[in-house]
Amino acid sequence: MLSSIGVGTAVGLAGCLGGDDSESGDDTDNTADGNGDGDDTNGTGTDDLDLEAAEFPADQECAVCSMTAADHPDWNAQAVHDDGHREYFCSSGCLAAYYAAPEEFGGPDSEIEGVWVTEYETGELIDGTEASFVRVTDPDDVDDIMMRNPTPFADRADAEAFIDEFDAYDEDDIITLEEFDMELAELYRSQFFEDDDGNGHNQSLRAV
Repeated sequence: MLSSIGVGTAVGLAGCLGGDDSESGDDTDNTADGNGDGDDTNGTGTDDLDLEAAEFPADQECAVCSMTAADHPDWNAQAVHDDGHREYFCSSGCLAAYYAAPEEFGGPDSEIEGVWVTEYETGELIDGTEASFVRVTDPDDVDDIMMRNPTPFADRADAEAFIDEFDAYDEDDIITLEEFDMELAELYRSQFFEDDDGNGHNQSLRAV
């Protein structure tokens, strides 16, 4: 299991693929990951992809709900595509929505290669591909941002200890990133999939 990464520690560059000037970028002029944070995402391929967590930009909005991701260090998350495009999230629930349907939230048509989430017990960024998540459904069970989120643990044993505290959950509620599908996305962020603006999600429901 990859080592946990401290939330406040800047590891790597925020846009990961620091621009290789030798690349023409002809197919990547949507670059700077569409986030306005100046990150170079010219995408030289997975061999050059920086698969480490990045520092959360101070003013970067969550790709799903538009809350500022850096303002929520106890819950935030991030993901990087294989073309270098990186997105930031206020919480694992918004990550779940994006992971299931990145195109709904302006993501590129390329695979997600890296995911990092804030561990529930330590508050540190961990590798989401190795994490265990508890599918929390009751907002009263966790004092959580955005009411409900899949709750991340570095070790499955810690997730099992968590569900032992509640009658509502069993081992079927411990899931992995590979199980983040549309059903889970809509469980946590259904309001952002309402096609009211013709662009795939209801902009009026996004946080301001």
